[in-house]
Amino acid sequence: MQCIGIYYTLGMERFHPLAADRDIAPEEIALAQAECALALGRLDGLLSGLAVPEKALFCAGLLRAILLSSLAQAGFADTELRFNAWFAGLDRPPQESALTVCSAYAVIRALLGELGHHPWEPLAEAARTITAAARFSIDGPAHAEDMLGEESGAQEALKKAADLAQQAGINDDTALPFAGLARLNALLCADPLFAPVERAVKSFSLGDREVAIEQTAPRTPLWAVDTALGRLLSASGTWTRPLPCPGAVTAEALQPRLWHGERALLAARSLHASAMRLCELVADARRRAALMGQQLGHLRSSARAPQVWTFLSAFAPLGLDQIGLAFGVSRRGTYAISDALVSAGLAQRKTVKGKVLLVADEPRGDRLSPSLNQAHVIPRATMAEFDAAIADIDRLLSASSRQH
Repeated sequence: MQCIGIYYTLGMERFHPLAADRDIAPEEIALAQAECALALGRLDGLLSGLAVPEKALFCAGLLRAILLSSLAQAGFADTELRFNAWFAGLDRPPQESALTVCSAYAVIRALLGELGHHPWEPLAEAARTITAAARFSIDGPAHAEDMLGEESGAQEALKKAADLAQQAGINDDTALPFAGLARLNALLCADPLFAPVERAVKSFSLGDREVAIEQTAPRTPLWAVDTALGRLLSASGTWTRPLPCPGAVTAEALQPRLWHGERALLAARSLHASAMRLCELVADARRRAALMGQQLGHLRSSARAPQVWTFLSAFAPLGLDQIGLAFGVSRRGTYAISDALVSAGLAQRKTVKGKVLLVADEPRGDRLSPSLNQAHVIPRATMAEFDAAIADIDRLLSASSRQH
């Protein structure tokens, strides 16, 4: 009898087998960590310079990023496709699969509840506004006890992740986060809630052959660690604000067969990618704030249209009923806001399944003033400073390599 092994990782993060006989070179790790540290510091500086409207836009964008990233990490593959309609109460939630261990509704409720009490008030306020506006539905008949149990499980994951992040950040003697990040990864690998789950092997006969299929393992709630990772970064002094880091912690970096250096390299690269993503959100916030000031600057300071457009442009389309509840305006007030945004060319009314949605619409680049059209471009001085810093790092690494 022949035996065939079939392996598949459908919907799973890339598996990182230990294929090398030796660890990653220290110089390569140092370069990855230096690039990561530079991105983290640059982000902290960018956030310190944001005006109030820019902070609101950034926070709305960050909440969308962390919610979508968390659902995708939890195994909901169609999150991006369904999220906007689900938020408006017009579609079912993302589809559960063999990878998911709780409902999308439970993950969202736990995250918004946690972030609604965030120490950075602009983020907490944005989370509370989104909670008030949300019309998330539940797929199929749900028992109250089951839903309560799933929410409690998601909340417990957030609490556990926060505790581990706090433990990892204790007694840091450096302003860089990488020693704490290594401690956090060790704690996650040893924790039954977060450690990667062994993939089950299913065997069956196919004619005269025995076939073994290695099945995809359920996801562990690493989305909760992404949410809590900012605590570690602020404890080390890297960040002023303990922000969530979408996609910063991956199952790939927690695989038990990795060398120490391999794990450090993967952790630095994923954190660097997350920081760069947040830098892009800052650039988007500045561009949108400039556009909003140009198109809506004539309105009174008490007008709600700028607040509504903040969430339309950075988070998701809103129904008129959602606007009324989230921003405390009357039905007539929602029409006035809608008219103001449509007249300014910043929104369109669309009817979906019988419900009127207000959808953000940004003017084309050729209709903007030159200053607005370039608002998202990184200043040349900043780019020159970045290039000079990277060149210094390269020279140091080259000198270190020659010495060894």
